[in-house]
Amino acid sequence: MPRSRLPAGSVLVSLVLLLLVPLGAADARTTLVKEEGRWRLQVDGNPYVAKGVTFSGTSSSAAYDEDCARLAALGVNTLRTWGVGPETQALLDAAHKHGLKVLVGLWMRHGQPGAEDDDSFDYLTDTAGMKKQHADTLEAVRRYKGHPAVLAWGLGNEVILNSPSDAAKEAYARFLEKVVQDIKKVDADHPVVSVDAWVLAVPWWEKFVPSLDAYGLNVYGRGVQVLPAELKKLGVTKPWLVTEFGAQGEWDAPKDANGIPREPDDQEKYAIIVDAWTKLLAPHVAAGDCLGLFVFNFSATFDHTSLWLGMLSGRSTRPAWHAVREAYSGQKPPTPLPEVKGLTVRGVSREPEGAWADVLFEVKDATGRPLEVSFAYNFRGAATRFERGEVIRLKSKPGPTPDSWRVRVPSTVKGPIKLYAFAKDAAGNLMMATSSIAAPANR
Repeated sequence: MPRSRLPAGSVLVSLVLLLLVPLGAADARTTLVKEEGRWRLQVDGNPYVAKGVTFSGTSSSAAYDEDCARLAALGVNTLRTWGVGPETQALLDAAHKHGLKVLVGLWMRHGQPGAEDDDSFDYLTDTAGMKKQHADTLEAVRRYKGHPAVLAWGLGNEVILNSPSDAAKEAYARFLEKVVQDIKKVDADHPVVSVDAWVLAVPWWEKFVPSLDAYGLNVYGRGVQVLPAELKKLGVTKPWLVTEFGAQGEWDAPKDANGIPREPDDQEKYAIIVDAWTKLLAPHVAAGDCLGLFVFNFSATFDHTSLWLGMLSGRSTRPAWHAVREAYSGQKPPTPLPEVKGLTVRGVSREPEGAWADVLFEVKDATGRPLEVSFAYNFRGAATRFERGEVIRLKSKPGPTPDSWRVRVPSTVKGPIKLYAFAKDAAGNLMMATSSIAAPANR
């Protein structure tokens, strides 16, 4: 559901694949086996459970070696991508070097503008377009199937969610079945998974895509608690993976008095990741229906989605970074994270140099050392996709009382703004709290 998922520099154009030099390393075989009613992934005959993160990368492919080394140190063993492009070879090489596997994404176009992009592909009538997608997908499989970092193929992402009608959903599902069948003719050594939001695609997969080996489900927040029961209701007998996971998303969050979705606090973001893996999914891994988890998302961008769900902000670590480490390795943060108690906007006043918000930002460092505090805003009103993703820094100065701040806010935007308060400690941990400020006309 979140945007900006593709690896840095990714270009989903299959022609670039022809320019890549095939890797000569020996491949590794992934199989799905069912023993005593339990599904298991095996890599070269050894049991494998995906302890994963989705991967966009911190900058460019030049940083992939460092990225993979850092993720391996957290206990991560698997990356998930959404599509292939000129950076794929470098990512697979770096992953293999550091003992990681990759659920390699094979992009399928969406049937209407939505959360992913502004595409509008017609699976009912565009025969030429489907032929091209089919050919591009098989070319990618041929190119990378021998790479030892490949764990499985992740076909499509939330296409059913972004299909405009039941007829379009069925047409896509029937096309998907043909693609899955042909992938298996090209590569019998890696399972094929399709990915969609929640369980929306399951009825279509069950009826029209029987060749899939497993289901990939993008689930956020506490919905993971009821996911296994929902799958049971739908009669699912195939194994599944949670292919994106994090705190409750903006699309599900209740709104505050200014109409801005309430973002979960950083403590909740940390806890949901740890609990999802160690308490909620662990029994299903043991039971043999869940094959793994992918936490969203490993990137270093400074934007709305990354601040809500990401593991990093620039070089600073966010709560999800430490939660991934605790979930997969049992290790807590080496130093306690700053404790954020809340952010309150107590009013906005107009001064000769502009509008200033009187803000109370209560945050403490466990070591007693000073924190680097800063503020930013984001426009959540009727705006372009870029504007809705952009987070803009604000000027600020200490207020007259402890924990109080004067924050310069824009006074010409249409609609309310989302306000961010950041606190960074000496170890590079970045914590935050959010609130909102009403539109200027309503102040």
